[in-house]
Amino acid sequence: MIIKKQLIVCFLLALFPCMVGSAKTKKQEVQDNKENIFGDSFEAPCTMYDTDEEFAATGIFEGPANQKQELQKNALLAAQDLIRLKMKHTYKGMVSEYSASFGNNAGNDIERKMQSAGDRVIDVVVNETKQLCTKYSLDKFRVNMTCYVGIKISKSETVQRISNEIGENLTQEEKDRIGFNEQEYRKRMEKRFKEN
Repeated sequence: MIIKKQLIVCFLLALFPCMVGSAKTKKQEVQDNKENIFGDSFEAPCTMYDTDEEFAATGIFEGPANQKQELQKNALLAAQDLIRLKMKHTYKGMVSEYSASFGNNAGNDIERKMQSAGDRVIDVVVNETKQLCTKYSLDKFRVNMTCYVGIKISKSETVQRISNEIGENLTQEEKDRIGFNEQEYRKRMEKRFKEN
């Protein structure tokens, strides 16, 4: 009986280092997982960033691998939607700032006219964009494909086109009413676009 107890104790003592080693390994795995719970990170293909000179966007669209052209078209549309939102938001902020200098609601109707003209130009500029980068990736089963499209739009060319459009769309009476100066307007727009 005593021999059996001694054997059991010896057996448990022999197993103890294995259990401790196993526990350490599991604990280490858990700690490793805590360091990066989302797995490896990577930058998507065709990633483009705004600069002082250009607005940029990347469109991503996933679908069946046998519809490559459709994926590319939809990725381009997604990129255009992103850049359009960014540009219109920036322009709207600039117009609001500019119209605040009118004072006493002197130019609310003119502000709407300026906003509308700028939005039209932005829509045209965005619709004219060409893709600068196009990349594809297949899933591991080679069934679905992801298309990445990167685009850029010149800020200075957009400013030029918008200020020309505003200058042509406002009557002389409207310009006088708000003290519109096309050069000053262009400078404010360039400054605002560079900041965003």
